[in-house]
Amino acid sequence: MPSLEDTTALLDRPAAEAPGLGAPGSPPPWMTQERPTPPPPPRRGRWRMAIALLAVALLAGSAGGLVTRALYPPASNTTTVVRTASSQLSSSSLDVAQVVAKVEPAVVSIQATVNQGPFSSTAAGSGMILTGDGEVLTNAHVVNGASGITVTLSGQSQARAATLVGIDTNNDLALLKINGASNLPTVSLGKSSEVRVGDDVVAIGNALALQGSPTVTEGIISALNRSLGAGSGEMPGLIQTDAPISSGNSGGPLVNAAGQVIGINTAVATSSQGTTASNIGFAIPIDKAMTIVDQLRNGSNN
Repeated sequence: MPSLEDTTALLDRPAAEAPGLGAPGSPPPWMTQERPTPPPPPRRGRWRMAIALLAVALLAGSAGGLVTRALYPPASNTTTVVRTASSQLSSSSLDVAQVVAKVEPAVVSIQATVNQGPFSSTAAGSGMILTGDGEVLTNAHVVNGASGITVTLSGQSQARAATLVGIDTNNDLALLKINGASNLPTVSLGKSSEVRVGDDVVAIGNALALQGSPTVTEGIISALNRSLGAGSGEMPGLIQTDAPISSGNSGGPLVNAAGQVIGINTAVATSSQGTTASNIGFAIPIDKAMTIVDQLRNGSNN
């Protein structure tokens, strides 16, 4: 599968040198006041930042787990502790434990298997349950090209088979259906149109496919309406967050202080050529995602 990867370079031109002070023919020192020479203005160096989408590593090999730049470990069954969901949360302050208790039961780990000739490989991602009968929203790059998809629910160790309902690679979204599911816990959806820079958020997902409960990280909304280039085109209108996002978090929810999903974690900035990028992640706004989900339910695929 082609990697969803793009690099954006930002270059600054160096500042000009300050002219030197003093010239031939200056008056004698007893006729002038001594003035200190101002320091030259600082020079700005070139810097470069690479933006890399968290693409699933679907590579051929004799074993499922392969180490790549995205570092996708082998998928494994996950056992988690189910918490009782809170009925209401305050949206004015962040209580991470309460947010997790409300959202985690509806967050799933996803394993996608791709056959390449005589070999097969497995990659890990995350998803969120939208309906009680098993609709799951995730990133397209988690399941694109997969010959088999399984989903493991929170608190369970047995993976369940799932089918691909629809996929939109341009917007990096996919809709799955867990086979034979009923009465499943679901996420509560917020409005990404109401998100403001500085709002508290929590990211939940299957980071690095670590065994046990999903990984939970905390942060804020760092910026809005970011655009990233991808192999299939530009992805505009993304939410930027400093909540740490790792490989395997792709497709997992970004939620507000009320425990409502306001985005789908999809990409992260990485360091490149000596320049450090720290905690710069991107999520697809839920308002846009649900519009696409309606299209996928009706059989539209891109």
